[in-house]
Amino acid sequence: MTRERISTTVDRDRLAACRRLLGTSDSLLIDRALSALLEALEAERDRQALALPYHEDPDLAWEAPPAPALPYDGEIPEDVIRLAEARRKR
Repeated sequence: MTRERISTTVDRDRLAACRRLLGTSDSLLIDRALSALLEALEAERDRQALALPYHEDPDLAWEAPPAPALPYDGEIPEDVIRLAEARRKR
């Protein structure tokens, strides 16, 4: 993994508490904090995407091709029957 040097000022008490609880180096502490932040940001992005109505999303707003009404009362095609029988045998 490529490493990047950072220099910053942080809350002294919060840093001391994290050092005490994790008992690890500051670099591993920052890596864990960045991982947690990244997961939280991605989760928030997913939640925001779910809030978008489907009919407003150009990737999801498509017309389904016409299909028979349900329940389907027509004849079952022979190839479908053969496929079902083959799958039952597995």
